[in-house]
Amino acid sequence: MSRNNLFGIACKTCRRRGRKCDRSLPTCMSCSRRGVECEGYVLRWVDAAIRRPLAGQNSRAISILRRQSRSITLIVGTASDNLGGLVKYYAREISAAFYFGHGPVETPYTCHILPMIRNIPSIRCVVAASAACHLGNRLDDDQLKRQSLHLRLKATELLRAELEIHPLEPDLACLVCMLLLAQLDVCSGDCAEFDIHLKAASTFIKLRGSDGTERCLIEQRIAWLDVMEATTNPRMPHLSPDDIKATLNKFRTPSGRREWGFDVFYYPIDLFEYIADIAILYKLQPDSRNMRRDAIQKAILLGNAIKSWDASTDSGPRRHMVEVWRSGTLLYLIRLFRLPNDIFNTQNLTDGIFHHARAIPSKTSWSYSTSWPLFQAGLLLPRECSQTKSWLRNELYTNFRTLGCFHQKLAVEALEQVWRSGKDRTYDLSNADFPQRKLIL
Repeated sequence: MSRNNLFGIACKTCRRRGRKCDRSLPTCMSCSRRGVECEGYVLRWVDAAIRRPLAGQNSRAISILRRQSRSITLIVGTASDNLGGLVKYYAREISAAFYFGHGPVETPYTCHILPMIRNIPSIRCVVAASAACHLGNRLDDDQLKRQSLHLRLKATELLRAELEIHPLEPDLACLVCMLLLAQLDVCSGDCAEFDIHLKAASTFIKLRGSDGTERCLIEQRIAWLDVMEATTNPRMPHLSPDDIKATLNKFRTPSGRREWGFDVFYYPIDLFEYIADIAILYKLQPDSRNMRRDAIQKAILLGNAIKSWDASTDSGPRRHMVEVWRSGTLLYLIRLFRLPNDIFNTQNLTDGIFHHARAIPSKTSWSYSTSWPLFQAGLLLPRECSQTKSWLRNELYTNFRTLGCFHQKLAVEALEQVWRSGKDRTYDLSNADFPQRKLIL
């Protein structure tokens, strides 16, 4: 077997069981021969090799990659590494997927990330890896998935080399690479390195005092990912409450209302802070099965604040999206603290969230942004709501097939597990036993 098809260390399964691993990619054949599932490899910032690209292959992936526009070529430039098709796919399809502004030209990815693709190898590799991952998931193409893994390894190798040169003062490109690697972990469904990238980028931003962008895209995106991971996993957010508030207080409208640096965050900043407060309050409890009275009172106060928050300036799809998130956040609160149905009228919240979700055009940035709140609603659906479950299952699968983000498919698998368990009212997602996967929505 070629050394380019071998990983540098044993897979997670063989390492844990103390067995010899053949280190083959994409999964270990030693595990396959023993009849056990290979959990994959831990992607430290180590040496790796990039695999021969897809040139000359006749597949649906190639036909999609060839549909590129001249304007995208001008933005991302060209290189002799045969990654141009993947880079252009990222620029055209992925960079604008969650943008709510007035056109892809104005996205922060166009402003800050795409210009780096031309001259910074680590960014070019991680962008191409992201494109291969999205496209491989969409088309269920194992070859693209393997290429994504190899490109991800190459990007981590290049990032490691850059950090060795500037260990205490990483430049903007290093921070961008860390962020993109963390987001790629979410897309691939293999989040083994997610926390490493997130913590490293957060630490470096604190040392610098800024992420180096005009509107703090990286800093705010890291805070977002940090908090959202904490809502579906056992750990506390890495950032302290003060750090989160400082990040969220960066920008204000002329009227004094806080706002995100860019229009790529699909939840109003005030309500996002409530999610962080809820997650932290819950995780501070010594016994989640026996909540203290003062904690429940604080939770109810948070719920009242969320319920009364004014979103009157929103209209159209944005209004529906905000209401989906408001209801989803309240349902998250109700589930964690096991609040009685009558406090916030759980049934009305559940009915309302699906009413607003159905009013959002499908296969748009608005509909892609609703996975987390709809997931929270899905966890509380009773057995008899088979039609709503079917709609939710189809919505998440549609997003998965359109976007290629594996966490959408993982969300369906998690919901199916919860629905089979019958623990919809008291289910603590933090203790869920998903198949070697970490769910981040």
